[in-house]
Formats: sequence, C-alpha cells, structure tokens
Amino acid sequence: MSASFERLIDGIIDALQSHVVPNSSDDFVRGQVFSAIYALNGLKLAADWKAGPLLEQVRLQDETFAAVKRLADGMTHPEIAATPRIHGDVSDAAAIEALRDDGDRQLGQLLLWASGEGARAADRDAATEIERLLRRVICDQLKIELATTPKSMLQQIAGGDGGAA
Repeated sequence: MSASFERLIDGIIDALQSHVVPNSSDDFVRGQVFSAIYALNGLKLAADWKAGPLLEQVRLQDETFAAVKRLADGMTHPEIAATPRIHGDVSDAAAIEALRDDGDRQLGQLLLWASGEGARAADRDAATEIERLLRRVICDQLKIELATTPKSMLQQIAGGDGGAA
C-alpha cells in the first residue's frame, strides 16, 4: 500500500472520529459511522496486510532462528532454517505466508525440544534461555497478528471507540 493511500484512509477515519461521531446524538447515525470506519479499516488492511505484517513476522522468526543457533551451539537440536529466508524485495504474499507458516512450525518444534528433557540434560541454562526466547517471539508474532486484525464493529459501537485496529 502506498503511503499516500494510507494517509488518505487515515484522514477519512480521523475526520469521522473527530467531527462526525462527537457531533451526532443519533445512535443510528453513529452506528453507520462506525460501520464506515470498520469498512475503511478493512480496506486499508486488505491493501497491505499480506506483505507488510507477514514480512515482519518472517524477519522476527529469522532473528530468533539465528539467536537459537547461537544459544544451542554444541547441542543436538531440530533443524533450524538458514537465515535470512527472504532475499531482496519479495512481494508474493502466498510465498511469504508459506515461509511464515513453515517458520511457525519450526518455532513450535524448537519450543518442544527446548522444554524437553533432552535439551535440559545437555545444557539446562541454554535450554531455559531458548525456551524463554521462543515463548517471547511467539507472543510478539501474536501481537503483530492482533495489530493487523480490525476490531469488531460491534465492539467499537458498544464501547463508543472509533479507534482503528
């Protein structure tokens, strides 16, 4: 999504939130405005969600894989992908999503390994640090996912929140 398109959508949403919602005492009109805000947020996300957040998640995974390799040096562990997994300017959302999903599977396998007896027996401190790292990165990925998911329109109406997702 271009920056100008994003600014345009954000400007429309801001105008609706700042000028229309506060000056409307009619619940039906307010509901319609929240519907428009919800639709605009959906349009903005549809224009960018594929590449931006997916690339961010893949980069986060790659940083984690590199850190796990360093921490697990000398330990027998599940295969860790060579990083970086994306080279150059990749815009194929399906390919990026497949990389992200494969990375999720590998993170899960590494978490099972790090929390298991084999890793603990090899190096308890390293296994504990790896487990903490993996749990943190999984939470960070969920934050990215939640940040790109629009709030429920009904949640916005009920709470009087016109804020973007």
